[in-house]
Amino acid sequence: MTPKTLKIFTFFILFSTNAFAQNYTYYVLTMKGSVNSKNMGREYQTGDIITTDDEVTFKGESDMVGLIRSDGKRFVLKNQKEKRGVRLKYDEAKMIGKTRIEWKNLTLNSMKDLQEYFCEAPFIFLDSVAKIRINPKTFAQNGAQFFYFHFLWKNKGKEEVVDKKLEFKRDTLILRQNSIFKVDKKPITMEDVSDYTLMYYNRGELQRVGLFNVVFPDQEKLKQEIKIMVDILNKTKTPAKLIHGDVEAYIRQFYGSIDKINLVQWLKTYAGVPEK
Repeated sequence: MTPKTLKIFTFFILFSTNAFAQNYTYYVLTMKGSVNSKNMGREYQTGDIITTDDEVTFKGESDMVGLIRSDGKRFVLKNQKEKRGVRLKYDEAKMIGKTRIEWKNLTLNSMKDLQEYFCEAPFIFLDSVAKIRINPKTFAQNGAQFFYFHFLWKNKGKEEVVDKKLEFKRDTLILRQNSIFKVDKKPITMEDVSDYTLMYYNRGELQRVGLFNVVFPDQEKLKQEIKIMVDILNKTKTPAKLIHGDVEAYIRQFYGSIDKINLVQWLKTYAGVPEK
């Protein structure tokens, strides 16, 4: 289907008269796709403030804008599937409420856990290293039992099969960003790689976890987005544990899967959020 330019006239007073009567401010965190503001004459950017008389144009049917309100509540403004001239009401702005993630267990225990974590959504690196705890009773990691990547690499026009053993320490799988796409210690491009699959080797038996889809976000842009969130949540005196959950939910929605251990440390380092 040929993409159509879809206009949605969003006089943001429709976010709710009561909301603006309380002098709330809506900040843009990020967007997916291309979403233009008539008032600003350009695409929305991180840090922009939504005004009540703006007109928004969504260029694609899956475009959306992530917002945070001055009281710490998050919203998503989404396209309305091939409808033109739609006036968005407050509830149609898709207010995000109970989306904080509670990590019941920081350890992956089953094949289903592994598949959900590594394969169902893009896996993103918040920093240069990701550390993931895996139950040693179900997936031991040692010289005879370990995880590895299996993929096809186009080398000078010819496809080569590559098996890349992954680093571990006791029950923790370690993924290093600078070595994910390397062969013989030399960097390779993602475009030359296909069927990038996570496997588990168990004393001669091979178990396929699934295709590994990794994303490397723009670190500076992500830090800017999270700083806006954290600053607002700090002003509303949100506990650190809930900040962890709000940020995790936001990253999962707009980027992909992340590791909680790394997230908490990353938030402490770059945003000053306590671990507890």
